[in-house]
Amino acid sequence: MLAGPARAFSFVRSQELINSRKHGRVRSHDHGRHRIVTLPVIVVHGGAGSWKDEKIPMGIEFVKKAAIAGFEVLERGGSALDAAEVCTAFMESCGKLNAGVGAARNSDGIRELDAMIVDGSTLDFGSVAAVVGVHNPISLARYIMEKTKHKFFAGTNALRVYAQMLSEEYRTEKAPGILNVNVENIAPETADTVGCVVVDSQGRIAATSSTGGVRNKMPGRVGDSPVMGAGAYANDVCGVAATGYGEHIMRVLLSRMVSLYVEQGTDVLDASKRGIQLLVEKTESEAGVVAADVHANIGAATNAKAMPTAVIRGSVENISVMALKEDIETHFEQNL
Repeated sequence: MLAGPARAFSFVRSQELINSRKHGRVRSHDHGRHRIVTLPVIVVHGGAGSWKDEKIPMGIEFVKKAAIAGFEVLERGGSALDAAEVCTAFMESCGKLNAGVGAARNSDGIRELDAMIVDGSTLDFGSVAAVVGVHNPISLARYIMEKTKHKFFAGTNALRVYAQMLSEEYRTEKAPGILNVNVENIAPETADTVGCVVVDSQGRIAATSSTGGVRNKMPGRVGDSPVMGAGAYANDVCGVAATGYGEHIMRVLLSRMVSLYVEQGTDVLDASKRGIQLLVEKTESEAGVVAADVHANIGAATNAKAMPTAVIRGSVENISVMALKEDIETHFEQNL
């Protein structure tokens, strides 16, 4: 167990463009030496589920602030990966969503955290599972992806990597608007995952997922959030972030299936709906997904009561927020 107060780690940095790899059915968006320039997009969710009516405005407030924090990274020249990390770190740090310092506790009363970040340009990813005492597990996941030869660490051994991360002062600048919170006094307000999909102006795509998991879960339980293709997925065509009951999402690899539908020619909104339909057919469960493709087409779908969602396209002034299932359906149908 690491001693000392929890700390938030997130920063903005420039990153050289990594050319997309051509593989399988995935279409490359490099044309000669020129890459498609697209409209930057962020789609953020605060978790799908049976939200209490009085908690929905709070969920909308924090996904909106997270989206703005992430988009400001893009405006300063940061990459999709930078923006996705900052956006997710904000939600982990707000103390009111089921991630980071606000995460649900397990049956021993401990917050065990899962997170993943995916770089669609390279299919690279970093994941952590069942970690304790890490303020921003999304930043630890990125450190694993970029600074180790491995991709997935779990439990107490992940804390060794965390200690190394701290010693290197990796992520030393807080994202704008990240809150300083007293970890011990946080009361979890929601019961599901947070995540986002980001497309930057160079067509690079990143996706994230972060959670405390199911409230009162057995110690050591790991859900879909850190599992590539389940909790999130991104390549050079599409990025997806999922939310719901992890044991069911993993059974259908929900995020990967939505991406595959897009790769096969389905538009992003219909692909999102097909993903939820597949989950219902196979598991009769509730879930939600948000998605965006390299051309800045966006989609979201849920069969749960609500999923606080924020979308920014092109500029911070062009932001939309919604939560109820019917409002999400209406917004995305009208903004194809």
